[in-house]
Amino acid sequence: MPWRTRRRVGTVLGVLAVILVGGGAVMMYGFLADETRFDRPSAELDALRSDVAAVPGVRAVDAQRWVEAPTFSVPSSSVRVSAEAEALPAVLKTACSTAYPEAVSWNLDVDTAAGTGVWLHADATRGCPDFGLDPGAVVQGLDRLVPGIRISASIGEGGRLVLSSMEEPSPDFADVLPLVDRADDLRSAAGIDPDAVVEVGSSLLIVDVEAGAGAATRTLLTTLTDRYQVTGFFAGGSGTPVDGVDKVQVTAPAQHHAAITGAIAGSGLPFAALPVSFLG
Repeated sequence: MPWRTRRRVGTVLGVLAVILVGGGAVMMYGFLADETRFDRPSAELDALRSDVAAVPGVRAVDAQRWVEAPTFSVPSSSVRVSAEAEALPAVLKTACSTAYPEAVSWNLDVDTAAGTGVWLHADATRGCPDFGLDPGAVVQGLDRLVPGIRISASIGEGGRLVLSSMEEPSPDFADVLPLVDRADDLRSAAGIDPDAVVEVGSSLLIVDVEAGAGAATRTLLTTLTDRYQVTGFFAGGSGTPVDGVDKVQVTAPAQHHAAITGAIAGSGLPFAALPVSFLG
C-alpha cells in the first residue's frame, strides 16, 4: 500500500475513532442527564406480582425492575398496587411473606367505599414495607374523619405526618381545610408521636399544624381567603429554604398585604413571628 494511501487510511480510522469515542461520551452523558432506565425483569418479581394480584379486592398491580446508567449495577424494584381498602391487610401480609430476595419500593393506592383515596409509599426495604405509620389505621382514619378526598400520607422529616392533597387545588383551600381542622385526630390515627407536626399541603398551600392548633390554623386560613383574597399560603414544610430564612409566603392582592401581615402576626400560631413575604 502506497505511503499516501496508508496515511489517508490512518487519518480516516483516527477520525472514526474520535467520532466513536465522542459519540459514546455523548450517549453516556445523555444516559446520565436523562437517568435512563433499562428493564431487568425477573421471574421472582413476576411471581410476587402474581401473588399480590391474586388478593381479592386488588384491581391492578404494576411491578418493575431496572438498572440505571452509568453503573448498570444493583437493580431497583418497585411494586404499585391499586386496591380496595378491604384488601389492604391481605396485600400487606403478602408483601411481608414474599420470598422475593431484593429490596422493593412499595406504592399503594387504596380506595374506600366512601370515595376516600389514600396513597402510601414505603422506601425500598426487604420484607415488610415500612411506611413509618399504621397504613390500615390511617386509611380508616381519613375515611372516617375526612371522607371523599384523595390524600397522600407519609412520614416526613422529624417524624412529621405529611398529608398532601391529590385533588385539583381549590383557591380557597377547601380541599385541605378539613385536614387542618382534624389534624389532632389524624395524628392519633397514624399512631405517631402525639406532639408531632402535621404538615398539610397542596400546590397552593403548605402549613404546619402543631398539636392543638388545628382550629386556630383553619380560622386564620379561612379569614385570609374570605376577607383578603389569599390564593397561596406557605408556612412550614420540611427542608431548608433556599435563602436559609424561615418565612411565611403568601399570594394575595397588593392592597391586602398589610392586613394579611397583621392577621398572621396576631394569630398566636407558631409561625406568627416569622417575616411575611408576598409572591407575585
